[in-house]
Amino acid sequence: MLNEKLYEELEHEFTRCRIDEEVEDVLLELAEALTDMGIIGREISVKEQVGNARLVAWGVCEEGEDGEEPGVFIRTLAINGKEFGIEDYLL
Repeated sequence: MLNEKLYEELEHEFTRCRIDEEVEDVLLELAEALTDMGIIGREISVKEQVGNARLVAWGVCEEGEDGEEPGVFIRTLAINGKEFGIEDYLL
């Protein structure tokens, strides 16, 4: 779970970059995109264009236990080059 200060910083940056989507929706989309790459146990990144912003998320997908979906830990999110330390599991 993102702390309140980080969430507010992300909301502010989203507004500044004219991103109309909610912070949690964008983070979940990025986590799913990392999962779709199918690479487990290595840090990988995914890039997406959302609104007027270029987003890059770096994270690690971990195998799910007992047939569960893989977990995704996002370390960092960059919005137009400005980095935010997420350090949280999103899936």
